[in-house]
Amino acid sequence: MIRRIVLICSAGVSTNMLVRRMEHEAARLGYPCSVTFYPIQEVKEAAQFADVMLLAPQSAFELPEIQVKYPNVKSAVIPKDLYASIDSVKILDLAQKIVGDY
Repeated sequence: MIRRIVLICSAGVSTNMLVRRMEHEAARLGYPCSVTFYPIQEVKEAAQFADVMLLAPQSAFELPEIQVKYPNVKSAVIPKDLYASIDSVKILDLAQKIVGDY
């Protein structure tokens, strides 16, 4: 099964770089997943196919509403330090833990 990881952000510049790095890390690990990003304004569309949604820190205030509106999609906020350093290894690890892949 291919996991669908969606990153939710407000701007997209750092997130685009993070998507590429997470895809590279997933390939290195042999972890079958797709990684995409959506702006916070399109969270409804993202939730339709996501297994997990990770919010950029600047969108953290949206998490409670997202969890209520989309209870079948696991969601969390990426820690600021991981997002700032674009730590794809730890952020992919976070996604895997949230969906219960280990």
